[in-house]
Amino acid sequence: MTDSVDVYARKRLARLDRRLRFSVPARLVVRHEDTRRPDERFIAEITADLKGTLLRGEERGETIHAAIDRVTDVLDRQIKRYKTKRGRRGGSLSDLEEQVIAQLADVEDPEPEVLEDGALVREKRHKVTRLTVQEAAAQMDLLGHGFYMFTNKESGEANVVYKRHDGDYGLIIPEE
Repeated sequence: MTDSVDVYARKRLARLDRRLRFSVPARLVVRHEDTRRPDERFIAEITADLKGTLLRGEERGETIHAAIDRVTDVLDRQIKRYKTKRGRRGGSLSDLEEQVIAQLADVEDPEPEVLEDGALVREKRHKVTRLTVQEAAAQMDLLGHGFYMFTNKESGEANVVYKRHDGDYGLIIPEE
């Protein structure tokens, strides 16, 4: 990143600190992809850790500044939702928020594995924690994902909770 982009990104991320009244550790990744659509060439991804609750956003834009603007707006909305949920509980932190839920680390693979219908272009590492189904669904919603893998507190098995197209949730339980 150039110095001007770095200064711009820090200025936009400072808005998130002001909303929370404390400094938030966050990681910003910006990349460029050659796509057919010029308005989706730059990708900005932010992962922020709010006392153990991860917030994540990824947005595309025609310019690097537009992508950064969009992703900080997404995180701004997630912080509002986080504060609203926390406020309903009387301001105390839940067990879910006190745990470090996950640390995502991208693993760069120089040559993607070719699958039958495409290429495996990305791997992520995800710390799997013991949660109830309700806690896992809440964490999935905070991250803005369509699914979330976790270890079920009740059964001790790896489970996946996911958002269905009808707005309800589903749970995948492994069978041998």
